[in-house]
Amino acid sequence: MQVFPSERSLLRLVGAVLAEQDGIWAGKRYFSEERMAELSKERKPSLPPTPERLEELRETARKAIDASLELADGMETA
Repeated sequence: MQVFPSERSLLRLVGAVLAEQDGIWAGKRYFSEERMAELSKERKPSLPPTPERLEELRETARKAIDASLELADGMETA
């Protein structure tokens, strides 16, 4: 006797539970406004990034965007 009619229905249920848990966790993981103000007062101003560092950051951003697009394409076909 199967509890779920298909593997896909089980995956949808697990995904929904995880999404709900993520939403609950997301509401609790952020610092309070008071703590953020305290941290920003302690922070020293940073120097502007070098051209080499800017290029490194751009490449990292490109890789993250490409990976996100691949993931989204994979989810559409599932």
